[in-house]
Amino acid sequence: MKRATLAGRLLALSVGLLSLCLLNASCVMATDRLLETERADPLQPATLALLQEDNRHAWQSLQQAWPALNSDAERRSWQGMLAALSAQHCGKDFPLTLPDGVSELRLELIQRDAPLLRDYRVQLTGEGAITAAELVDPAGRDRLAGAQWEAEKNSGVRVVGADLPTPLPVGLYQLRLTVAGKAWQMALPLPAVQDLDWLSRSPLAVANPPANPDSCTPLWLEQTVLARPQYSLLWWNRLPLDGKVGWPAATPDSWRTLSLVQTSQRGQLVLQLSHSQAGPVE
Repeated sequence: MKRATLAGRLLALSVGLLSLCLLNASCVMATDRLLETERADPLQPATLALLQEDNRHAWQSLQQAWPALNSDAERRSWQGMLAALSAQHCGKDFPLTLPDGVSELRLELIQRDAPLLRDYRVQLTGEGAITAAELVDPAGRDRLAGAQWEAEKNSGVRVVGADLPTPLPVGLYQLRLTVAGKAWQMALPLPAVQDLDWLSRSPLAVANPPANPDSCTPLWLEQTVLARPQYSLLWWNRLPLDGKVGWPAATPDSWRTLSLVQTSQRGQLVLQLSHSQAGPVE
């Protein structure tokens, strides 16, 4: 009742303004701003679905809401709702089924830090006859443009994106694949990968690990030692988050990398976020 009364008052006031200054452009603009105060909250359907524990509609409403968001505050709220929804079942209930002919699909969003350098990278790994791939961000940029394609065992493929100077923003992405000559596309709500501080450089260690839902795989660490200048792999190790980080004997002209990895899902797609710290062995 109060909302209806408020709407009636706003309508009466807007009509009065319009009749007083029909030919005055500034008054017309003021009337438009007044009517905007009654703009429907684009996040309301997703909020209600979350409160009702209707995850299927919550995922759907969250995707539909993204194009209507017009402020940083709304986008931050959207990301908070995405995190809350993902935490319930680690994203396994997201409505995504892999295309025919693809048995596994993993998407990795990576922030890489090195001395005087920070860049970002997207990697896609799949089992199947994938011949083309795009990951289009909310601004319309293909984050896999210029990627290198590497054959994997068991008819798999690994698509390694180029080093990107700009972060990966939060929002609704479009994943597009060509599998055995057929086009496949899916909208993916993804968190931001930007200014991660999960690891420290000095010492090279865990600093601020992200919150990780109990429904997800525990966080883990990966260590690599690469030989320069070709950066060929000399040594690799995986250990739990609370494991002791140790390194093999120093190899001249080599490069160490420590990565903290967080895993969730978007339906049948595995999503990995990673923060890496790298540097030369001293």
